[in-house]
Amino acid sequence: MTSKDPASIIPPLNRVDRATGRTMRERERKTRGLQRRRPSRAQADAYDARIESLTQIHRVDVKRVDWAHIVEQGMVAPAVARDAVSSAARRKLAEYRPSMMDALLGLEQQKRRELTEKVIEAGRADIELYARAKAAAEAHNRMLKLAPEVAALNPAAIAGVLHANGGAAVLAEVCEGLKLFVVGAGRLVAQLDLLEFDALPDEACTVGAAGPLFAVIPPSEQLELQLANACSVVLRVAVELLQVAPVDAVEVVARTCRPGGLAEADMEPVLYVKAPAAAIAKLKLKTLEATPVVTALGPRIDWKPTRGFTPIVADDLGLPVPPAAATEAA
Repeated sequence: MTSKDPASIIPPLNRVDRATGRTMRERERKTRGLQRRRPSRAQADAYDARIESLTQIHRVDVKRVDWAHIVEQGMVAPAVARDAVSSAARRKLAEYRPSMMDALLGLEQQKRRELTEKVIEAGRADIELYARAKAAAEAHNRMLKLAPEVAALNPAAIAGVLHANGGAAVLAEVCEGLKLFVVGAGRLVAQLDLLEFDALPDEACTVGAAGPLFAVIPPSEQLELQLANACSVVLRVAVELLQVAPVDAVEVVARTCRPGGLAEADMEPVLYVKAPAAAIAKLKLKTLEATPVVTALGPRIDWKPTRGFTPIVADDLGLPVPPAAATEAA
C-alpha cells in the first residue's frame, strides 16, 4: 500500500444497515406514540449523556503525539509486574507469626483468613493493573511500528494510530463513517459521514419539579442540534488527526445522506472546514461551544435555522471524490 491510498477509519454504512436503521427508528417512534410513559431518572441521565456526546465531543485537550520520544523509547514491556500488588500481601501472609495475644484469644485463624482475603483482593487488583499496563505497552509498540509510515503521511498508518489510541472507537459512536485521504503534496483530508437527521434525538428527557418528563424537541431545535453535532464531530476529527499526523493543517469534509437515499451516490457534502494546527492549539476547546469555533475557522457551509443543511459546492476544493462503486460497501 502506498502513502496515497485512502484508508477507512470507520467503515461507512451499507445499504442494508442504513435501511435497517431507518426502519428500526421509525418503529420505535410509532411504539413511543402509543404508550403513556413516565421516564426514570436513569433515562434522563442517559439523555443528558447522549446530548453531551453529540455536541461536546470536541471538548478535549489537544496534545500532539511526541513521535521522537516514542522512537527513542523503542519497544517496551508492561511497566508493572504481574504480581505488583499481591507480592506484598503474600509476603505478609507468609511472614505472619501469631503473637502471644493472638494465641491467648484464639485469633490466629481469623488473622490468617484476613491476610488470605487480602492476597485474593490484591490478586484481582494485579490482574486489572497488569491488563492496563499490557494494553498501554501494546499500544506504544503498535505506534512505534507505524511511526515511519505516519511520517510519510500514509493514511493507513494514521488510521492505525487512531485505532491504537482509541480515537476511532470514540468517533464511531457519533458518526456513520470516516475515511482518510492524502491529496497532492501533503494535504490530509478526512471524509466524515454524519449521523442522519432522524438518528438524532427528537424527544428530550428532562428533570423538572415533577420529576423526569419526556418532551418533543421542536424541529427548529433539532436543526440546531444537527448543526452543533456536525461542528463538534468535525472538530474532534480534526483534533484526532492533528495530534497524530505531522501536518500544519487538516481538512474535513462532512457529508450527510440525502432523504430517502441509501447509496454512496446519495452522500452530499454539507460542511467543509480547514483546521490549522496553530489555531487549534491556541483554543481552549474544553470551554468552547463547537459552532462558534467552526464559524471562526471560515467554513464552507449552507445552513439556515428554517431548513438546516443544504449541499455545498465543493468541486473547486480539489477534494477526493471516489467512484460510488469503489466506496460503497456491499
